Amino acid sequence: SDRSAEAQPEAAPTSQRAAPTTQDEVSGSRSRAGHRRRIPVSDRSAEAQPEAAPSSQRGKRKASPERSSAASQRRRRKAPLEPSEDKRQKRTAKKRKRTDEKKAASSKGEEAAATTSASPGASHASSSSEASSAASSPLRCPLPPAPAMGAGRNYDPAMEPAYEAYMDLSSKYHAKRKRQLQLVTLDRSKASSCMVNEKLQSVRESATKTVLQVAKVVLGFSSYVDGKLMARSSGFLIDWDERSKAGTVLTSARIICSKYSALSQWSGTDEYAPNAEIVAHLLDEDDATVPALLLHYDKHVNIALIKVEIELCAKIPSFSGDVIYGQEIFVLGRDEHQNLTIHHGRVQFMGPNKFQRHHYLFSGCVINQPSIGGPVIDLNGQVWGMANFPGTAFIPSSIILKCLDMWKKYQCIPRMHIGMKLSPIKFLDPIHVERIFRRCNVDSGLIVHEVSHGSVADELGVRPGDIIDSVNGEHIATTIELENLLMRICESHLDEGGVIGSCVDIPKHHFLESVLWK
Repeated sequence: SDRSAEAQPEAAPTSQRAAPTTQDEVSGSRSRAGHRRRIPVSDRSAEAQPEAAPSSQRGKRKASPERSSAASQRRRRKAPLEPSEDKRQKRTAKKRKRTDEKKAASSKGEEAAATTSASPGASHASSSSEASSAASSPLRCPLPPAPAMGAGRNYDPAMEPAYEAYMDLSSKYHAKRKRQLQLVTLDRSKASSCMVNEKLQSVRESATKTVLQVAKVVLGFSSYVDGKLMARSSGFLIDWDERSKAGTVLTSARIICSKYSALSQWSGTDEYAPNAEIVAHLLDEDDATVPALLLHYDKHVNIALIKVEIELCAKIPSFSGDVIYGQEIFVLGRDEHQNLTIHHGRVQFMGPNKFQRHHYLFSGCVINQPSIGGPVIDLNGQVWGMANFPGTAFIPSSIILKCLDMWKKYQCIPRMHIGMKLSPIKFLDPIHVERIFRRCNVDSGLIVHEVSHGSVADELGVRPGDIIDSVNGEHIATTIELENLLMRICESHLDEGGVIGSCVDIPKHHFLESVLWK
């Protein structure tokens, strides 16, 4: 009926509906009559049961109108005492700065904890603990406050805290970036080598492997007199004793040269300090140094042999035989910071001038002082010589091998003095060679440039402009061949019982008949 419908309030939510309490109500609800029996809910239960509130508002107390009015009055009373807009911005900036400082301190603590908890076996790219690559927060470059980014904007005093915070973060960023660049993996401040040259692209991969393999036996040396640095040079291992862990290093005699002539190597004014303190710079992570012992040095050939206690970490390269002119070569060494130096060149088709020793060849690449004494190698890693003089000169392997043999046999490197300066016809311009052939009927040999007064050659009548075709019955085309021949003659003389300082007779006709023209 209408009255029953009006009296029936809106049904409560499912969770709050009243359950049947009497048997009639239960049976009525399950009746199969033509109409379903409604179960009226009493007015008192409907009034007492409020409508269910949403889940997001459950548990919250609704403020009474009296309390809301009182709170509003209190806010109105405090409104005149509220700070100005400027002060509020400053207070907000200070709070933000304190928050940033707390976050920065927290991140530093996390970094320190991560570094402490790192495993002891973990290896880093840098040997310095300050430049460690331990776990840390990502590196972010801070941006300046917005007003400072646009051109022509006026300075705002209210942004002073933001400016200070930006400067603080910027200084921390640059300090951290500087520490990162100390890592050997990120440091690219060193000058690039010749290996990046486009001309070496076709052989770069194989040449790089060869260079890095030989570099393991290339060391740096320093000499001191009275605690003061005298010279630096490079050297490379030529022998190693497994029992004593001692290696023999070949280097330049300039490591102990305290005074040398800047013009002529024949002047004899060079001074040496064999008692100088020599140290070898090892190739370990700590860049350690160990004392080195001078075994022998030769002023004329300008080589020195040094003994160093070192662990062998690579195969000692072998020496090549004859040098081929025009062959592609690399000159290795160490700079003052023990970084590898690489010079690329070719064996030049030229001989020494009148100011240089007879046993020099030339690489075509300029070698600086610390790299002197380093090996000259080919693309296969064989040693073709040793860098010997600032500039392009190097000693070929044939001379080095003969010197090493004589040192092992006699504990010295004797040689013969002929009292002449010579140059090969072979390296002259073909036009000049053709003119000599037309006049002298010879196109090979050594041209005499200077003769020492009172020498054997001077007594025999040899004069500048003469051509020496052969010595002791052997044809001589270059000064390198002459030096090797004189050392063989000297070795035979000592093997037959001769002593250092004695004279060696060369059959007169073998020498004089070779002087063809003046």
